[in-house]
Amino acid sequence: MRHARTTLRSVLIAAAALGVAACHGSSSPSARGSVRDSTLVIATPSDVDNLVPPLVATTQGKQVMDLVFDYLARPTAPVQTIGDAGFRPQLARSWEWAPDSLSIAFHIDPRARWHDGTPVTARDVAFSFALYTDTVVASPHASDFAGIDSVSVRDSLTAVVWWKHRNPEQFFQIAYNLVVMPQHLLGSVPRTALAASPFAQHPIGSGRYRFVDWTHGTALHIAADTSNYRGRPHFARVTWVIRPDPKAALLSVLSGEADFVETVQGSSMPQVARTAGVRTVEYGSLDYGYMVFNLRAHGQPHRSSPFTDRALRVALTEAIDRPAVVRSALDSLGRVALGPFTRAQASADSSLNEIAFDSAGAARTLDSLGWRMDAAKGVRVRNGQPLAFSLLLPSSSPTRMRLGVLLQAQLARVGARVTVDPEEAVVFVRRLSTGDFDAALGGWHTDPSPVTLRQSWGTPHGGDLGANYGGYANAALDATMDSAAVAFDPARRAALFRRAYQTLIDDAPAVWLYEPRNVAVIRKGIEPVGMRADGWWANLPDWAPAGSKVASR
Repeated sequence: MRHARTTLRSVLIAAAALGVAACHGSSSPSARGSVRDSTLVIATPSDVDNLVPPLVATTQGKQVMDLVFDYLARPTAPVQTIGDAGFRPQLARSWEWAPDSLSIAFHIDPRARWHDGTPVTARDVAFSFALYTDTVVASPHASDFAGIDSVSVRDSLTAVVWWKHRNPEQFFQIAYNLVVMPQHLLGSVPRTALAASPFAQHPIGSGRYRFVDWTHGTALHIAADTSNYRGRPHFARVTWVIRPDPKAALLSVLSGEADFVETVQGSSMPQVARTAGVRTVEYGSLDYGYMVFNLRAHGQPHRSSPFTDRALRVALTEAIDRPAVVRSALDSLGRVALGPFTRAQASADSSLNEIAFDSAGAARTLDSLGWRMDAAKGVRVRNGQPLAFSLLLPSSSPTRMRLGVLLQAQLARVGARVTVDPEEAVVFVRRLSTGDFDAALGGWHTDPSPVTLRQSWGTPHGGDLGANYGGYANAALDATMDSAAVAFDPARRAALFRRAYQTLIDDAPAVWLYEPRNVAVIRKGIEPVGMRADGWWANLPDWAPAGSKVASR
């Protein structure tokens, strides 16, 4: 499972079979050239989940959302989260800070129009903020706006965002997260009925692409908004074709049925290299994989779980040869994770002290904890209880399926019996969210801001685990993360996040396993402009056939 930021996103209608055929037909690549008549076809193994921005929770949904809708401003690469210097105008053609920095006035571009021709106004900005933060809507992204007091309308083209307290990421917080939606189309829709509304079936945005149609599980189509205020995209159409698994998605590109697939597995690289007409493009990653220990033991009090013992967690971490595991599972397309962050984040720190592979040390620690090896049973036992646990993972992920088997074998060497427990994606998510597991192989898609560390590792409030699936709690860590989030001095901020990262590594609520190298496969003749770690699709409207004379917008 991949979570877009706090998490990640879906789309609809019939005629997709006809639409797909009309868009790319059945001709061979050589017959139609390297670019199919100004249509970009993206092959993906997962469908979109939703088309209403506050409800979008998958990467595929976010791809569509970011092309059909607009934000107030968009980041340049690499993404900077402090201040506004790293942002360029989008819906807001300019902005101004209040003298006390507790508010920012955004001036909407008067040329901006919804795809039905209605002008975009400041009221749409205020309405969108209210929608995201409404508890009835229950958006998974509501926490992204924590600390924002309100959004007011100064005039038809000026929206003012107000904060309760200053923080270094104010501009990033609102500009990066708020998708602006049309009040005139959604304002009368009951908040409880957003997902079933006509808008959810055919969203109207202000982006450089218009939504066309979507057939669940088959394909989704968008088309260039030819009169868009920010300029016409280079490709006239973009189509997502849904394939049953990653290999099928890749084969769609290698056979010429599609133009682009966002990732390729290491085992498929030789096949890619042998295929004429395609090339690989590597871009940054904001994903990391980890094995999380459940400290709540299926939702029961902490004392019921053996993983509440830090020494046990550290010993199991020491028992895993992470470089060997990552090499075996991901081949050349993975790196050992440095911690609960990725190398693409500005806060990344490669100088942290890791828990090194030490099987002998792990065995000594387990002995000292009373977990003694029972040679007859082939497992360590303490007070009559074996050191045994299940490892939940999604059966839809070939990488995590391989990792599960590798971890099972490595932990068996120190006397821990691990049962691999694969589940379908929906069941995996449900069990992870409800704490119904011993340990689990998770995948997290973060965003450029290190502040989101609190979402996945901050102390849970009551029964709400958020993304802290293991129920890990550390008051000292909470205080460090809170201080880092409001630190304006760059050196102090870096030092505080370093302390937070080191605390998590030392405390071992999870084993930080891998960071995938994102390598896309694309047909030659297409120039993928500005692929960013936080979204390879961010500049897709400016992608163009090689040698295109159309000016970049």
